[in-house]
Amino acid sequence: MIRSHHCALALAISASLGHSVAMAQSNATASQDSAAGEIESTYVYGEPGTTKTATKLNLSVFETPQMVTVISRDQIDDFNLRQVNTLLSYVPGVTVEQVETGRTYYTARGFDIVNFQYDGVGVPFSYGLTQGHDDTATYEKVEVVKGATGLTTGLANPSATINYVRKRPTETLQASAAASAGSWSQLRLEGDISGPIAGDALKGRLVVAKQDGDSYLDRFGKELTVFYGIVDGDITDSTRWALGYSLNDNHNDANSSGALPLFYNDGSVTDYDVSTNTAPEWAGQEVKQQRTFVELEQDLGENWVAKAIYTQNRQDKEWESFYLSGSPDPITEEGLVGVASFYEAEDDEDILDLFVSGTFALWGQQHDLVAGLNMAKISLTGRSVYSSEWSGYDDPVGGDWAESNTPQPSYDIYNADFQSTDIEQDQDSFYLSTRLRITDRVAVLLGARQVELDQTGISYGAPQDVADSETVPYAGLTIEVLDGTMLYGSYSEVFKQQTWVDAELAPLGPVKGESTELGVKQELFDGKSVLTIALFSSAQDNFGEWVTRDIETGLNIYRGEAFDSNGYEIELAGELIEGLNLSAGYTEVEVEDSEGNATRRFIPQQQFKLATAYQIPSLPELRLGAGVNWQSELYYGETEVQGSYTLLDLFVQYDLPANVTLALNINNVTDTQYRLSPQWGQANYGAPRNVMGTVSWSF
Repeated sequence: MIRSHHCALALAISASLGHSVAMAQSNATASQDSAAGEIESTYVYGEPGTTKTATKLNLSVFETPQMVTVISRDQIDDFNLRQVNTLLSYVPGVTVEQVETGRTYYTARGFDIVNFQYDGVGVPFSYGLTQGHDDTATYEKVEVVKGATGLTTGLANPSATINYVRKRPTETLQASAAASAGSWSQLRLEGDISGPIAGDALKGRLVVAKQDGDSYLDRFGKELTVFYGIVDGDITDSTRWALGYSLNDNHNDANSSGALPLFYNDGSVTDYDVSTNTAPEWAGQEVKQQRTFVELEQDLGENWVAKAIYTQNRQDKEWESFYLSGSPDPITEEGLVGVASFYEAEDDEDILDLFVSGTFALWGQQHDLVAGLNMAKISLTGRSVYSSEWSGYDDPVGGDWAESNTPQPSYDIYNADFQSTDIEQDQDSFYLSTRLRITDRVAVLLGARQVELDQTGISYGAPQDVADSETVPYAGLTIEVLDGTMLYGSYSEVFKQQTWVDAELAPLGPVKGESTELGVKQELFDGKSVLTIALFSSAQDNFGEWVTRDIETGLNIYRGEAFDSNGYEIELAGELIEGLNLSAGYTEVEVEDSEGNATRRFIPQQQFKLATAYQIPSLPELRLGAGVNWQSELYYGETEVQGSYTLLDLFVQYDLPANVTLALNINNVTDTQYRLSPQWGQANYGAPRNVMGTVSWSF
């Protein structure tokens, strides 16, 4: 049951997080028409303004019975959100749990986000963390649907689904280029060219980016190469195709394994310089992510279409790491222990998604229907090679560890039975969803997804053999009680297989649960903005909660826990006055264990996020903006390790002749010191004040 909370309405000015602007399609079109001759609202992505992330139905955000936030290309450029980690930190209700320099968890409503899509196609995600820090150069927008969406993604948590919408070829020739330079010797070049090659029969788009530089962390540096190419065209008037490929090649120097210790050996909270890094210079990480996709779309009469999408994903990883743990002496810094290892892995995914969608007439109304099949084959392989010099998770490290004096060892300990992963997973899903219009103002959304999972293999001595099946239902209701006022409710069950092991090194098994959301969406300011208020409740059984790291195998050990999550969210997005775009969100969430105790308190219980951009009507060449991110305190166990804090970002842009734009971004303007995620009992500090200047050109 959804629990009542003390209600705090957080309304503020912001620069649409792309577009939580939830307008029905007719209202979106009307807004565009009425804005003729005025400054265009660049964060209103307009016609058709639809999202298929929650149900795969062609719904507007206003018609989707869940909280939806969309970050547009314009906001990505305004706030220089070049990394997915940075982009998602602007989404209300989402936390970016960066546990070390190269690994990150995303959470929403108290749970890990493991539901990811690319152009609306769900990607199986076997782990709850990401590596490589995906670049945003290839994306047109990013949609985030809060709550459970197990209907469209086989692996589900009642957290959120993130849909990355890739750039597509344009009807006319267009091109852009940008050069950026900033703090810590950061340099970046980016180019994007798109247009017809042979009329409608062949169009193409090419995006490239190169970034290099150091960091606020000692010794840490990053080099990134991004390539994205896509061609598409019309075979006939009713048949279309597309072929695309992307590469994200990320290399980090002095990449930390784990982070700074949180506690001294006397129990007090540690205090280090923001720049302190546990990694020696030789600890590097290489992550290469390649994605290839082929699409074929066929019209079936006037109202129906069939689509086939084949996706092949491959991720290659290599990592020399030095992991520190323990509690040091507050004076000498002695007391930490370390282990060195070389890790390499390859993750391969082959996904085929086939579906038909369309509309049909019944009872005097038009209804929507989608039916499809998703088949995925996943292969996870990897191995760790340890060093006899630093091998047992109990080898003492001197007090000068922060000065990078730890020597690089040789890697000479390897036992294939206990130091490798080899997992094969087949995941087949059948799904059906429909929107039935009861009247012009009332609609019922129904659907189900049947998931068949077959997994075999071993991971660091722990068997990973699992065979399971589950039917995941989805139900929603929308009622437009007045023009521009939508009441909604939705319910979904969740099911996600876990690769974690328990203290006996046995598979933890799947997590199962349910999620409910009730809310209202209200259009404001002549339909140019929308206020959404939602209450949510979810329950999880056998959720994998990290306990410790097994000393002998190096495996992370988890236990299955039962959790309840309750809370509410408020978001306001759109255009308030001419040239002023906004997005603001306040989230409050509480997670309790089976005994009613507050838990997972490394996630803030309250968040407020705001972004704003203003293009001055009397001086249209000038564009100004600000972002605010506030969150409540963080805990590890019962100890507060980070108080509440506020981050302020600013940007200014000025258009010069010949389509040249100058931009300056200042992040963490007040130079606030704050810790990143303490989820593992360790935490690095976040970035201090930094700047980035950009010169861009387009035609």
